[in-house]
Amino acid sequence: MSEEYKQLINKSAWHAEDGYDEGERVRLSRACEFIQTHAPHATCDDRQCAVLDIGCGVGPLREWLGSDRFNITGMEISPEAAAEARNRYDACLVADIETAWPVEAETFDAVHAGAVMEHVLDWHAPLNHAGAALRVGGVLVVSVPSLRNWSEIKRLIKGRQPHWIADVKHLHAYTPRFLTELLRIHGFELIGMEADKVRLPLLPAKKRWVCQRFAAWGSVLIVAAALVEHVRVEDGARKDEFKRTESVGLRSIRVLEA
Repeated sequence: MSEEYKQLINKSAWHAEDGYDEGERVRLSRACEFIQTHAPHATCDDRQCAVLDIGCGVGPLREWLGSDRFNITGMEISPEAAAEARNRYDACLVADIETAWPVEAETFDAVHAGAVMEHVLDWHAPLNHAGAALRVGGVLVVSVPSLRNWSEIKRLIKGRQPHWIADVKHLHAYTPRFLTELLRIHGFELIGMEADKVRLPLLPAKKRWVCQRFAAWGSVLIVAAALVEHVRVEDGARKDEFKRTESVGLRSIRVLEA
C-alpha cells in the first residue's frame, strides 16, 4: 500500500466525534451476532473469546461484545483512531493489514474485517494473515460492498459507475459467489451470510428475514466463515516465486512450499 493511499485512508478513518450512522450500526451488530453465535469460547464462562478487529476505527465492537466474555484487540492504520480504540478495547495495534500482522499465530477465536476488504490492493494478504492468526475452528466475519446489489445493477444498465467503485478509496467490490469462493480457497467454510438492507421491488428493504433470505442482493454483505485449515494463497502471477504450488481457481495458487 503506497504512502499516499495510506494517508488517504488515515484521513477517512472513523473517529469518535463522527459517530456511526444507522447502516454502519446495523452491519456492526449483525457481525457481532455471528461472533457471539459461532466463535469458539463465545459462550464460555471460564475463558474469554479472543477477537481481533482489523481496520477497527475507534473500537465500536465493545458496544455489542461485552467486556466480561470477550477480549478484543484492534488493528488500525490511523494512529489517532487506534488511540481512541484503546479506551474501549483491551489493546489496539497500529499496522497496515496488508503487511505482516504483529500478532502471534493461532491465538484468536474470531477476526472481524468490517469495511476493509474493499480498500486493500491485494485481497489475498489480509485473508492469509487472518487464517494464520485464527485457531482452526475460529471464525472470520467480513463485511463488504456487494456488486450484485440491485441498485448497482441498475447503475450498470444505465452505463453509470457502481456506487462503491466510484469512491477513489474503494479498490474492490465483491459478488457473493466470488467472496465465498475466495474464502473457500483460503481454507474457510461458509457459516452464514446476511445483508444490511435489500432493495428489491415489493420487499421491505430492512426487514430481517429479507436481509437473510435475499442477502446476495443486498447493499453490504456480512459473511461469516469458519477456518478449516491453515493455507497460504497468492495471486497466480506470483507462481514463479515459490518452489511448489497448485492452482485453486480465481487465478490464484496455493503455496505448498515457499
